[in-house]
Amino acid sequence: MQENQLVLLESLSNRTAGSLLAAAAGDAMGWMTEFIRSPDDLQRKMGVDRITEYQAWSKRVGGRFQGYEDYIAPGDYSDDTQLTICTAACISPNGSFDYRTFCTLEYPMWLEYARGAGGTVKEAAEKIQRKSADWNNNFFSRKMKQGTIDYRDGGANGAAMRISPHVLANVGRWTQAEADIWRNSIISHGHPRGIIGAILYGYALHLVLEGSAPLVGEELIETLGNWVKSLEIPQIPELKTWISEWNKGRGESFNTVFANTKQEAVEQLRLVWSALHKDESPKSILEKLGCFDRNTKGSGLGTAIAGIYLFARNPETTQENIITAANMIGSDTDSIAAFVGGLGGAAFGLEAIPETWRSQIQDAPFLIELGKHLATIALQKSDNFKIRPGASGMKLGKPLSRQNLNNNLQVLHRRLGMGTIAAVDTQALLTQGRTATIVNINFDVGQSCKFVFRNDAPRETLFIL
Repeated sequence: MQENQLVLLESLSNRTAGSLLAAAAGDAMGWMTEFIRSPDDLQRKMGVDRITEYQAWSKRVGGRFQGYEDYIAPGDYSDDTQLTICTAACISPNGSFDYRTFCTLEYPMWLEYARGAGGTVKEAAEKIQRKSADWNNNFFSRKMKQGTIDYRDGGANGAAMRISPHVLANVGRWTQAEADIWRNSIISHGHPRGIIGAILYGYALHLVLEGSAPLVGEELIETLGNWVKSLEIPQIPELKTWISEWNKGRGESFNTVFANTKQEAVEQLRLVWSALHKDESPKSILEKLGCFDRNTKGSGLGTAIAGIYLFARNPETTQENIITAANMIGSDTDSIAAFVGGLGGAAFGLEAIPETWRSQIQDAPFLIELGKHLATIALQKSDNFKIRPGASGMKLGKPLSRQNLNNNLQVLHRRLGMGTIAAVDTQALLTQGRTATIVNINFDVGQSCKFVFRNDAPRETLFIL
């Protein structure tokens, strides 16, 4: 490889790795406060008035009678980063999205170790396993306490939070990235807020990565606003089939809702541009974007724009921007902090966050190597990094079950490859006589995951070596 190509690869690798790691840093910081209800609640649970550093915490998960305590180490990330890794694991050597592998393996298997995930992304991962389902045919409805939510009304940020690898692996090739963001987004989210939010965040990443001097401030917001006005549905044949199905039984067509949501995005970007021009307070802008309203706090559009705004406001202070986002109590703190972190890392590389944070982020070396791997794809080079070693060609031993769990036991996962059990924690459930066993596995590739066993049935994906 020529010297100038090596310099280019090193520079881009630093920024793609920085984007993944800083997004994980934001996810981990914001996850700590995602379920905090008020400043008093923060003081009571975390012992501080403002989160500025990582600390250990825990949350109850799994429902009233099947619930257990998930103990979260300082710097642990949530589903935002997990699903970003899942997307990266399905980027082909030419930069395109291997959506079939995502739908048949990566996304369904993620349910085994998901942490902090919302109902829509989990339901979509369940439903994509139906024989009739595909990336452009995963229509479903989800039961809620207040009624049923149709997939076509799902406009939260579960798509936007996982799409950055499409951009990082296609620097300078926006058309490819945009098409694959569409393909990825509609697997789980049917409303244009979720889709346009994902595309908008992706395009912001694209603009930041495109030049040696990243686009920032009012200029970034103005460029995004002008671009959104011209945004169109791509000419993907399978997308036409999806839109036809989407329109069945609906009062407004998808094209109409898409056009209305585009206008909503333009208006929110105008609001942000004005806020930057007038130097308004971040909290007041997030309020105007609906980030604290329980009906809109997780909007794919509002949260993506909130993250873009916080980056544009002070682009060179990624650590402080993450802290600001994480302390917006009542908003979707982990996703907003991940968005602003991802942009800051893309602009300024691994140096965007201090070493003291980098050393605490869960699976940091793996995320850095993954980011560098995406840069090699972007530059149409090759490397030896294998994200998903799998179990191909290996002899499968006895399936892993609660009867044969031990620390330091070597295991094999069909998708994640070889690993070692690092910790086993058994907790009593409220249901009499029932327990949950939480198993932490460090995989050789560098990713760590927690698996929960609630019964004695062996896992079909985990085996003893």
